[in-house]
Amino acid sequence: MEVNDNTKKFYDELEGKCEPEILLEIAKKGIFLYEPLCKYDKIKNHKYVVLISILAEQYFMINNDVQYTELKNIILSNMEYTFTHETKVINLLIVNEFILNKILNEKNIKVINIFKTIYKEIFLCLYKYKFISTNVFNLFYEYNPDLYYSYEFDIFEFLYYDNKCLLPTKLNNIIERKNNNKDILHMLKDIVLDYFPLFFPLNILKEYANNFFLPNNLFIKCNNKYYEDFFNFCFSDNNLNHVYRAYIRSKSNKDEKYINKYLSFKYHIYDYLEFEYELYKIKNNTCAVENVEKKNIFDNEEEISKNNISDNKIVENTNFSNNINEGIKNIISIKKEENESDDNDVIYYIKVFDNQCDKIYNFNIIKEYYYNEYNIRAVYDPYLIDINKMNTLNFVKTCLNNYDFLNNVLLDPNYIFNINLSTNFGTEILLMRLTYLISLIHNKYNAFIIEILFKCIDNSYITCDPSNRVDIEIYVFEEPTDLELIYKMLTNTPHKIFNSYCRGYY
Repeated sequence: MEVNDNTKKFYDELEGKCEPEILLEIAKKGIFLYEPLCKYDKIKNHKYVVLISILAEQYFMINNDVQYTELKNIILSNMEYTFTHETKVINLLIVNEFILNKILNEKNIKVINIFKTIYKEIFLCLYKYKFISTNVFNLFYEYNPDLYYSYEFDIFEFLYYDNKCLLPTKLNNIIERKNNNKDILHMLKDIVLDYFPLFFPLNILKEYANNFFLPNNLFIKCNNKYYEDFFNFCFSDNNLNHVYRAYIRSKSNKDEKYINKYLSFKYHIYDYLEFEYELYKIKNNTCAVENVEKKNIFDNEEEISKNNISDNKIVENTNFSNNINEGIKNIISIKKEENESDDNDVIYYIKVFDNQCDKIYNFNIIKEYYYNEYNIRAVYDPYLIDINKMNTLNFVKTCLNNYDFLNNVLLDPNYIFNINLSTNFGTEILLMRLTYLISLIHNKYNAFIIEILFKCIDNSYITCDPSNRVDIEIYVFEEPTDLELIYKMLTNTPHKIFNSYCRGYY
């Protein structure tokens, strides 16, 4: 309840005098910040935007040197802002062109390493702002339909750049992300959900309840109207049951603090023990309810898992609002846009950011995984473990065994794009990527961009020192890795200078 009061005060000040010092003091007490402050011209460039946003777990944008210095100070001060799902400060950053330029010239290793943790968003922004070409993006984009790439990037594009092209196929995934933004609620208002994160003040949850949620069958009555509304608007029948049973357990003297422990641990809400609760079953969508049987609820684990609804008592209570039917229920459907395309993500991004592109490489890589004796997941690829098979790959035959080709690639990294790179083999695309990266290192390209591209390879056994080499771990636990032949291939080409840029280690 206090957070809702603080939120009202914060927005009154934000839309009034907008004194940054006052806004920061209110934010320190706890607020719901349901839209990024970069939308407010009066404050978007102030340095307090960074800390206010972090305190409220809201996305923020860096627009000037003062804000960038503030962000660096927070990172370097080891301030412990760890939130739900281990979200860190840097995960709240909206990457824009300004901060990309700052990062590319950053010298502090700790700051650089922090930025590398959001390499997926940075990689996409490097492409959007043309720090890398479409060819490079196409080569290093790792499309995996089973894993999200960067829904935050797509959300930012929609919210702050009015780019709606990237969202239609990802609505389900966006719902599951932490989206404390009212514009997202508005965009998704025709979708029926069974879960939505409670990052909004109660008045906004009420406003959108009818759009998102089917009616509950249960209603929890409390002698505090605020908490009564909060539970019934924000909780499913199942969660209402859990909360009520936790309350009964506390009142049964088996554990007087159980309700507070339960609510604070599971929902980060407190001080509910001081109020009285009753659970009712809604009859025929009217205000007539059935009182829940309170006895013997915690006799055994089987009983705990049941609804424990008694049919013995019907209670008429005209004080109940019809809005009690607007709670959270089961997921029904996800709306698909009529113009939804079957294109995969890489084609989506290229169409949006380079609509003149007439050449897209096809990397239709089908990955098969297995778990080795150390229970580490590895990719099964016969071309990785058989040198004879590897030598049959087109890129090996025509490029890695060709001195002139390698010499031209070292002179110009983009020379590699003169050939058709399309392939269905994971080993081949890995060799192409490493060849391109060796040329970037040789030409002393920006070290941060090189490291981001290495991160996109997504192989913990391949690392780099951007100043002089590619490092490939050949042995782990005294056993050869699947990359042993990759190392041998890259160090035994006809070009000695090219070979020198790859180092194996154990």
